[in-house]
Amino acid sequence: MSVFFLGVSGGLLAALMQSCAYLCGRRYLARYNNSTELTFCSLAITGIAALMMAPFVLQTENLFSWRMLLFILMTDAGLVAGHWGFFSAQKYIESSRIASLMGLKVLIVVLLAIVLLHEKFTLLQYTAMLGTVAAGVLINYSQGKLQWQGMGYLAVTLVGYAFSDLGIQLVVGEIGSGGPITKGLSGFVTNYGPVGLAALLCLKPLKIDRKKFAAALPQGICWIMSMLGLYVSFGLLGAAFGNVLQASRGIISLILGIIISYFAVNNPDEEKQSAVVWLRKAAAALLMFGAITLYAMTKR
Repeated sequence: MSVFFLGVSGGLLAALMQSCAYLCGRRYLARYNNSTELTFCSLAITGIAALMMAPFVLQTENLFSWRMLLFILMTDAGLVAGHWGFFSAQKYIESSRIASLMGLKVLIVVLLAIVLLHEKFTLLQYTAMLGTVAAGVLINYSQGKLQWQGMGYLAVTLVGYAFSDLGIQLVVGEIGSGGPITKGLSGFVTNYGPVGLAALLCLKPLKIDRKKFAAALPQGICWIMSMLGLYVSFGLLGAAFGNVLQASRGIISLILGIIISYFAVNNPDEEKQSAVVWLRKAAAALLMFGAITLYAMTKR
């Protein structure tokens, strides 16, 4: 399996499982309406998985350095902010709409990559990135106005996850020897181990009981699977291309939204919509697919 194909597969797996995690998180919020609790539960669940994997995949080369510590802090701080902002935004905005709007994150990631890493992109790559953004906006067109409070939380989400994404690329790149999968898994453990352990220790002070923790398990498990794919993808293809691939969650969430809207009348996740709206979303999905394909061609 080529490095390129492996990276693309990891990115698409991340997009699929993130879409599932969004819906599972929405279910938790519909039941308990507490984004802070869900943030700590999700981080604790992922951290437990990371600590269990540590003896088998963690590489210690370059692990104990100031550069690595800086990259880990950058990743984990962005992760906590992104998690909290996302779960808070879900109280005001449907999951499928947030998933498509998350495509805006690629612009922030690219800006950070240019400023901090001095990366350069071609005109076709910029075109593809703008295509994913345009598709995300089009998917949300004619679905009603977005609440400003929800958009504020979404802004926190975009900035937080953008720093976290760039940190992931830096952490995986800082890890020395090893194949791409091993380095990706080691990066996952390196980042999620410390923040997950800290979150786990906070569950009792926050009065999060076993019932609430169990209710957050579906979201946490989906998030673990998405992060495993994400770390491999970012390590192989970089944060910018990884975010373009992640934009496919807009298409995936669109499909999930159609299924939910069809089978549920009073569903807390999505509202039934007209055929015209679904046609606009389909056009946006094609635009997004074209943008992802274009960027992939430039990387090849």
